[in-house]
Order: sequence, then C-alpha cells, then structure tokens
Amino acid sequence: MRVLTRLSCRIVGCADAVPPALTQESLCMEHYLEGAMHQLETAAALCREGHPIQEEALDQLKMQAEFAVQFLADGSADDTSTKKEQLLQFLLGLANLHQYLSHHASLVGKPN
Repeated sequence: MRVLTRLSCRIVGCADAVPPALTQESLCMEHYLEGAMHQLETAAALCREGHPIQEEALDQLKMQAEFAVQFLADGSADDTSTKKEQLLQFLLGLANLHQYLSHHASLVGKPN
C-alpha cells in the first residue's frame, strides 16, 4: 500500500501545499510565482538600464513560462482565479520582454 504524504512549502512559516509539478523546487504556487515574477522584473530592469541579460536567465524564464502554460492547461479545482491571473501576468510580462529584446538583440548577453 502506498501512502501519499503532503509536502509543505520549504519557505519558513509557509504551510501551503506543494503542487506535484513543483515537488523538485519544494515551493507552493504562491512562492513559485513570487520567484518567477522577481526574476522577470530583474531582467526587465536590466533591459531598461541598457544592461545585457544572460542567456541562462532567459532560459530559466522560458522554463517558468512552460510550467505556467502547463499549469493553466491542466487546471485544478484548487486553482484560484488569482493564481491564474498571476500566471497570465507573468506570461504577458515575458512576452513583452521578448518583444523588447527582439528589437534590442545586443542586450542578450553571452555567458562570462
């Protein structure tokens, strides 16, 4: 017999459950979204200041976008409209960043 245990978020003080897709990160959806938005905002700020964005950072954002799309496509009864809205805001922000970078290719930096 297999016993399923509920994995809690690794952030101190957070008892929210970790969705199956985030088991490796051990983050609840809220903290995952906070991290993804922070990375996106950091990349956008670098662009606005004329600094290059490392390709690894763009790859990470792409992986987060793939997760967001998959999460939205799978849907769950536990999902709140707020989470879905945040995921869509992340995807829109990333699309805007990619559009900006398509016109400013010099801002895509090379690894050091």
